[in-house]
Amino acid sequence: MTVAEADVVVVGSGAAGVAAALEASARGARVVVIEAADQIGGTARISGGGMCIAGSPVQAAYGISDSPEQALDDWLAVGGPSADAGWAQRYLEASVPEIYDYLAAAGVQWLAVHPQEGNRVPRWHAPAGAGRAVMDLLAGQARQSERISWELRTRATELILTGGAVTGLVVSGPAGETEYRARSVLLATGGFTSDAELTGEHSPAAIAGKRILLAGGPGALGQGHQLARDVSADMVNMDAIWMYPYATVDDRSDGDSRGLVLRGMDDDVWINADGRRFHNEALRGGASGAPAVLAQPGATCWALIDARIATSLVVWDGSYRRDGIAARQKIDRLLTESPYVTSAPDWATLAARIGVDAAQVENTMRDHNRARQLGRDVDPDFGRPLAGLKAIDQPPYYAIQFFPAARKSLGGVRTDENCQVLGTSGQPVPGLFAAGEVAGMAGGRINGHSALEGTMLGPSLFSGRVAGRAV
Repeated sequence: MTVAEADVVVVGSGAAGVAAALEASARGARVVVIEAADQIGGTARISGGGMCIAGSPVQAAYGISDSPEQALDDWLAVGGPSADAGWAQRYLEASVPEIYDYLAAAGVQWLAVHPQEGNRVPRWHAPAGAGRAVMDLLAGQARQSERISWELRTRATELILTGGAVTGLVVSGPAGETEYRARSVLLATGGFTSDAELTGEHSPAAIAGKRILLAGGPGALGQGHQLARDVSADMVNMDAIWMYPYATVDDRSDGDSRGLVLRGMDDDVWINADGRRFHNEALRGGASGAPAVLAQPGATCWALIDARIATSLVVWDGSYRRDGIAARQKIDRLLTESPYVTSAPDWATLAARIGVDAAQVENTMRDHNRARQLGRDVDPDFGRPLAGLKAIDQPPYYAIQFFPAARKSLGGVRTDENCQVLGTSGQPVPGLFAAGEVAGMAGGRINGHSALEGTMLGPSLFSGRVAGRAV
């Protein structure tokens, strides 16, 4: 086995890992980044890139009055008593100088700010080029540093303990095994929502026997969680798994557990196995849409769309995008070939093909389309805002079967305010740090059991910067 030395070893090259490497190297540390994939960026690179930021210049330009104090009230109202108020406050107070300004200086262009569930004002900030552009810019900076070296296609297999302190780790890569001896090791390995065993072990819905798809990043396999467990790290909120309701089965993956998150079809109509609407489809988040779908027979529903909506559908998965642009041919194939997508020239035929009462579906769509055509502000059944929504009346019609999909791990390795890992005894584990989704984005549980949108990438980036200074 080869033996090598570094001041800091970072495991994972997503938002937290790259930010930490930049901070540590800027303070003179020799940093080695270990990455299991063949490119830098992690889950952050394939994300939408939106970040919850309070009091930004973009908000001011839109005439939006916001503050960290106001955002914290919303954050804690959504996250509940298990949210880490201290970490949440730190993040929100730092969100402009340490996220917005920091990324703008790196070259990120902030396009707009959008409303999201649970926020009293719009504060979901959209960067140009989504997560891919953010990570490419940060990775470009890190690549220029002579103090940072990279080991891609390399997996960390074991932390090295000496006298109760982490003093390095063993990795396996193209050149075989290497033992890195280091002053500090930072776990920035992401979540576990692409691992069926861990998701099944911790998700209350999966434990109850409901079908939960896996929709985390490709590397969200819980590797860092296992490494931390091996040295008796404390884990918190592991059952807090953020689910999206708008996912269907990836019919091209091995097995039937991988989910594809579908976007661009927010004016669809959801029906259950009785052919009835059951929810305000404008509320699509993990705290609203996901519980509504889980409560339906079979924990599933169908999204009804027409040819017009189908042209705007986007599959939020790397295999359905090329250079950040939707691959329309692949999306069209999904619509025509997936066993979880059904099409028909009329609603009655569509209902029959998915095994749902045809008369009820026809009634459901007739009544809802009429409300749209009459220009009503909200639909009379569930209070869905209807302004700007067109009737769904252009055949062919499609029924896309939705299942809840595990997307983010809101809990993870517990740390102190410097991102140092805490053991089950409550005491720090010397030499070991954790940031990003492996640490529930920050501290172990910054969001609690529920989350505002945009509170994954921003806090992961922030905790990475905090950890990089501390290591």
